[in-house]
Amino acid sequence: MTRPEEINAIVESVGRYDSNNLLTLEAYVLSQLSTNSPDPSANLAVLKLYQFNPALTNIATVTAILSLALASLPDPHFNLAISLIAADVSSNKYVADLIRIQALLESCRFTQFWAAYDAGIKVPTYDAKIKAGAAPVSISQQFPAFATQIRKYITSTLGYTYQQISLTQFKEYVHLDKKELTAWISQSGCSVNSDDATLVDFPSTPENIPKPALVKENIKFEQLTKIIGVSRISV
Repeated sequence: MTRPEEINAIVESVGRYDSNNLLTLEAYVLSQLSTNSPDPSANLAVLKLYQFNPALTNIATVTAILSLALASLPDPHFNLAISLIAADVSSNKYVADLIRIQALLESCRFTQFWAAYDAGIKVPTYDAKIKAGAAPVSISQQFPAFATQIRKYITSTLGYTYQQISLTQFKEYVHLDKKELTAWISQSGCSVNSDDATLVDFPSTPENIPKPALVKENIKFEQLTKIIGVSRISV
């Protein structure tokens, strides 16, 4: 991604610690949602400013940053962001919901994640003109690419673990109907098994190729002489 010059001038200088730049940085965070172009360094600068100026904390911006970080898994941006958020902000309903679904994804409870997603993960919105919160919306409304990014993470995670998985299980994990699933398998680099159409094959990677176990025994010379001595006595 190409960071706007104005933002770069702030993030790469002491301006990142100036609260007068918050409105500019917050607007930049929201723009990342529509373009699906996360900028972790700039977003962490916003959270750092909230640390120094708790009264200026904007929950809508915090949840936007966390949503972008979730969509960047397996990169560690989410955990880095959480480490900068105050306890009272973490306990906010909207923030707590994002922390909850992040735990589901990190522990590979993908079906439970989609159940929570379908139940409605809401995030607050912010109207800069009236400087007040608007009605909360679903995370997919605010961040249209969110579900697709999560499916990429799920697919790559499965590919690290399996060479092959049942089509039914894969469909459940990526949460797509039959028509969408066919397209997803193709674009994600996977394929339906040529001999068994009920299976999905993942590309071979160093992580999912079985490796033979090498058993190595270290016997010291002193131990060897004892073994030889015992064998002589038994003879």
